[in-house]
Amino acid sequence: MNRYSKAGIAQLFIWLLEGIVVGFGAILPGISGGTLCVAFGMYRPLIETLSHIKTGLKKYWLMLLIFIIGIGVGFLGLSGVAGWLMEKNLTLVTCTFIGFIIGTIPELWHDAGEKGRSGACYTTGIACFLVMLIILILLRTQPIITIEPNFAGFLLCGVLWGLSFIVPGLSSSSLLLFFGLYKPMLAGISRLNFGVLIPMAIGMGLCILLLSKIMGIAYKKYYSIVSHGVIGIVIATTVMLFPTIPKTTWEIIAYFVCIIAGAAVSFGFTRLCSMIKERTSN
Repeated sequence: MNRYSKAGIAQLFIWLLEGIVVGFGAILPGISGGTLCVAFGMYRPLIETLSHIKTGLKKYWLMLLIFIIGIGVGFLGLSGVAGWLMEKNLTLVTCTFIGFIIGTIPELWHDAGEKGRSGACYTTGIACFLVMLIILILLRTQPIITIEPNFAGFLLCGVLWGLSFIVPGLSSSSLLLFFGLYKPMLAGISRLNFGVLIPMAIGMGLCILLLSKIMGIAYKKYYSIVSHGVIGIVIATTVMLFPTIPKTTWEIIAYFVCIIAGAAVSFGFTRLCSMIKERTSN
């Protein structure tokens, strides 16, 4: 029995909370579900399980079960809250999620260097940072293209959601805003409209199953290089998440407080997870 199968109540609760944060955060424009999965150390287990289902489930089944339940709670149960927060103050919510990501970067860097760091690792990280930065800048400057909110449109929503989990840094919510599908999708999720949920599930499932194999092979053969590339993508996404320059002193203070609070919470999460992992592995 491995350490993922004998986790205690504290670890289960943390996995659940991480899933809720990922599911809730992925709804918000600009936030990447894949980035949050990477930040909480769930990306590799997910990719490994999707690319090698039998061995992945044997190793990670309990962790992924609790984490996916949390995603469902955050995604379906809190979609109405997400809409409310967007109307109230999306900027401060975004700053909090920026803090969440920043607080996990030290642990990401540590994990990426488990098998050493070569010049190719640093080069890949910088290249991925620049490429993702350019892509996100281009997406921000393009005009909105409206797609009808029908079965095909919501199927596209699912494909984009799948992409955002497999490609860290790619925000499905931002792309859906670009296509004019974000508000209809959010309304359908909050009402548990199966005309929205079913095509989304189909699109997401197909996308994840197809692309996870590729990422699984890449991690297995080039772990250090791929890990540093992912960190570059995560940092580029975080940079582009920063809202407009604050106009007042109170806005500066609010931005700073939300980022620091988010970073402190996520750093505490990662440290607590590390302590629990060490304890359960002994």
